[in-house]
Parts: sequence; C-alpha cells; structure tokens
Amino acid sequence: MAALLLLPGAVSAWELRLTNNAFNQQYPAISGTDVVWQDNRNGNWDIYLYNGTTGQTRQLTTNASDQINPQIAGRYVVWEDYRNSLQQKNNPDIYLLDLEAGGEPARLNLLDATFGGYECRPAISDDNGVVVVTWLESAAGLSEQGRIFYEYIDGTNRPRQAYQDSNTQTGPWISGQKLVWTDTDLGGVYFRYLPDDNTRLLERMSNESVEGLRSSGNRIVWSQFDPERWDWNIRICELNLDLQNGTKRWLSPGDGFQTDPAIDGDLVVWSDSRSGSPDLYLYDLAANGERPLVVADGQQMQTAIDGELVAFTDSRNENNEIYLVSATNSTPLPGVVTVQGGTGVPRDLNGDGTCDDVNGNGRKDFADVVLYFNQMSWIAANEPVLWFDYNGNGRIDFADVTRLFNAL
Repeated sequence: MAALLLLPGAVSAWELRLTNNAFNQQYPAISGTDVVWQDNRNGNWDIYLYNGTTGQTRQLTTNASDQINPQIAGRYVVWEDYRNSLQQKNNPDIYLLDLEAGGEPARLNLLDATFGGYECRPAISDDNGVVVVTWLESAAGLSEQGRIFYEYIDGTNRPRQAYQDSNTQTGPWISGQKLVWTDTDLGGVYFRYLPDDNTRLLERMSNESVEGLRSSGNRIVWSQFDPERWDWNIRICELNLDLQNGTKRWLSPGDGFQTDPAIDGDLVVWSDSRSGSPDLYLYDLAANGERPLVVADGQQMQTAIDGELVAFTDSRNENNEIYLVSATNSTPLPGVVTVQGGTGVPRDLNGDGTCDDVNGNGRKDFADVVLYFNQMSWIAANEPVLWFDYNGNGRIDFADVTRLFNAL
C-alpha cells in the first residue's frame, strides 16, 4: 500500500511512497495519476503500475525475462522486452500493452528488424487519440546508437525511420507528433514534426555533452555539459510557432550536476546535486523562477512529470524506490474527487495521510463527520480507500466515522 508523507518546509504539499520492499524499483513514467516503473522484486525486471484513481498497484508483466524502461501515455504502456533474446540482454524488442483492452502485449518492431535488431529506449505520446511510439534500433546491441524509428498505433501502420542520413542517432523522445533525438557523429539536438518530412538541427554540440532529452508541446529540455563550468546543467529550447527555429537558454546554470530533466507545460523538474547528493528542483516557466521540490536523504533522480504530479526514483531507504510528489500546494491528492453532497475536493489538512476535510470546505468540522456517515457506501465505491480509512483497517466502516469524530 502507498504511504503518504508530509513534507515539512518543502514546496510540495504531499509525497507518496509508492513502493515499500527491499528490492529495487526505478525509471518511473507517469500519465495522469498512473505511474509505471521497472521492478526486480521477483528476481528479474518486471513492469508495475500504480493506479492513482484506486490507489492500487499491480504487476503488468510476468515473463521470466527482463522488461525495462517503461513509458505510459493514457491507456497504453510501452517497454523494452528481452523475452525473445537468445541470451539475456542481447536482443530486446519493443512491446505495447493496452490497459483498457487487456490481453497480451503486442510486439511493435518487425521480426526482420530494418536496421540492426536491437530495439530499446522507447517513448510514447497520445495527442488527442493520435498515439505514436518511438524507439532506437541499433546493430545487435553493440552500441547505444543507430537509427530512430516510430510507429502510429492505429492498426494500419508499420515502423518507419525518422531520419535516414545517419546511423549514429540516439536518445529519442516524442510529445504529440514532435520527435527529438541526438546524433553522435553529426552532433547536436535534432527535431522533426512527423507529418513534415523535414528534419531540423536545433543546436550543434558534441553528442557526448547531451543527456535526457524531454519535450512538451513546443518546449524541449535536456541536460548538457558546460565545459566552462565543468558541470551538467539544464538547457531549454522553445520552438517558434512555425517550428522552424527556437530560442535556447540555460535554465539552471548553477553549481553541481543537474540531470534527469522532465517537462510538462510550464513546469520543469530535474535531479540537482548542488547541495551534495541529488535532490529534486522545479522551474516554473510562467513564474520564471526555480525552487527545491524534494530535499531528502539519499538520491532523488529519474524524474517524470504530468500536470502537477512528479514521479521519481529515491534511494533514501537504501534501495531504489518510486515516489510521487505534488508540484504545488494546490495539487489535489491523486484519485480523490468531490464527495457526493460536498462543496469541494477533500483535503488532508494536518498531513496525517487521510482526508479530514471530507466536504472540501477548507476546514475540519462536524459537517465532515455527517457527510462521511451519509456517504460511506459512495466513498467506498468512488474514492481511494487509502485517503478515507482513518483507522487503517483497509476498509470504509463505522469505526472510521468514530475516529473522524474523535479527531475534531
């Protein structure tokens, strides 16, 4: 069960620990309130999903080989899969699972791979129902470079190459139908709007100095090595409306390494070691300012963001685990909605991990007890039990009414 933690003195209102076991969980991705990650609690890497609406976690893959590097967009989850390898970690493929349709995952890349047969590093985007998956295909796993492929998930298309003039492409990412990648030999960050055949160079630099390309709309961020400062810092490119050129600038030209950026809308997050071990920082492009988001023991890294929810990997408990954090104080708890008869979304006013403001009026009073009593069945059917189970017995019952009343 996920555990809610209050963050004293931090910008975020709340933080959720999504995993709690002695094994490693890492590389999260988020869509809405759903989070996926790779998890080795069963002795090999599997893909797990946390459903923010229900508060439940489930295992998506059970194959004895490794499944790693998941990404999620709406109802679709995509990952790198080694089930067809003659030797483990020798020949991965790209698999996709439709969460709504269920059934077995589908292999996306062709059996007779076009370029090299080693498909990895997938990314996925759902732009108003237009779903596109991209990945890197290299020669038999000999390197992390090759050619970038993409495929529309509409039942009629086959994988296509994004750019054919180079065999040293790597690090693809997609947002909408806007594809970005870097190139080892040519050097720089490249961009293509898929309905348009033209590929554009956004910025020229040595590819070894670029990591972690991520994009949202017309904005692209990455971590870039600055030889003058001898640091890795976050850089952003904001494309013009015609997608021909863009304005580029440093977003975090500070001391220490800034890596693992993620962006959605006006919010950019990254892992930042300016204070020693990596913490999470956030930059609000609308407010034109940065602030710490999560400062804790261990390392906070491998960020992913959707809306005002940030998923990340955290080693504060010695092993790597997955956490979910709110980007602002106004971010509602995942999956919580206005209770029937209430005036607003319920809130956790005292940070104890439960919604004591049941009717959402911004205060704790007897009206919350009355509403809870009258709507127990509705709450059990429509709200994540985690937030309304005041006595911690795993269900909604009259004992919770008593506990809520006694806490007034």
